[in-house]
Amino acid sequence: MSDSFKDLVVLTKLDRSRGNENKIGLFILVTLGISVFNLILLLVQAMGINGIAHRPMPTMVQLVNGKTIEVKAYEGKDRSPQLIKDFTVGSLNKLFTWRQYLPVAAGDDPRRPQADPGVPVESKTGKILIPTSVWGGSWMLADKFREEFLGNSIAPLMAQLQILQGKSEVAFIPLDIQDPVEVKGNGDERLWKIQIVANLVYRATLDATATEKVVPFNKTVYLRAVVPPSLTDVDSAASNDRKDLSRVIAMARSAGLEIYAIEEYTPQDTKPILPDLTPTAPVDPANPTQSPAAPQ
Repeated sequence: MSDSFKDLVVLTKLDRSRGNENKIGLFILVTLGISVFNLILLLVQAMGINGIAHRPMPTMVQLVNGKTIEVKAYEGKDRSPQLIKDFTVGSLNKLFTWRQYLPVAAGDDPRRPQADPGVPVESKTGKILIPTSVWGGSWMLADKFREEFLGNSIAPLMAQLQILQGKSEVAFIPLDIQDPVEVKGNGDERLWKIQIVANLVYRATLDATATEKVVPFNKTVYLRAVVPPSLTDVDSAASNDRKDLSRVIAMARSAGLEIYAIEEYTPQDTKPILPDLTPTAPVDPANPTQSPAAPQ
């Protein structure tokens, strides 16, 4: 074999060896690249898990009507404007919607409403039965104001209108709810006032020829922050008994607010809705909330 042929064989072997080395180097580079990519993914995942671990967990509460809401934590006695507005409208709706039937609860047949037996409250004329929903909503009021509101205003009026006897009914219709304004309180008190434009619709149910009467109901509502019940109290109070005192109070105060005064409000740029229509009852249901002067 000539020297040239031997050199050619050696060069061929060298080329094959270099080709294998190049493949091994490429394999190492690809493996290194995949490892770096996996490392980046692990770091991103670890950062995401760490963020989730330190994020405040949302607290979900299921109400007695089956609706689930998210409860957000606020520092001390801070309350969000939307919470104050929702609480105000919900409170007035309970306090000024009067009918002889119980509200439809989960499992009830809406076509067959249950007659409301009422709840007795003390008034200036003795014990008077008021609708169960109004009694439940009254726990959204401050203690002193609640006694004045029920005993001297609401209960005698509903007895006169014979609500639970089915002779008349009243519905609350909000029209405009302004943003709450914080007012100065004593010490660490947190107080707000909120102005609301609404109507009360009154109807004598036993009079087939009677039409609904619309009465303007424009009020300034004063509220304060209170200590809400714990979530355990609210959850344990979720029974079907509409007169379960612990349940009713826990649900009424779950927003951490209470109403301590209600005053008349005259909107400057809002005309009263149908001001000439007044109910035929001897007492005007639009003015049962006269209260002691609220702080300005």
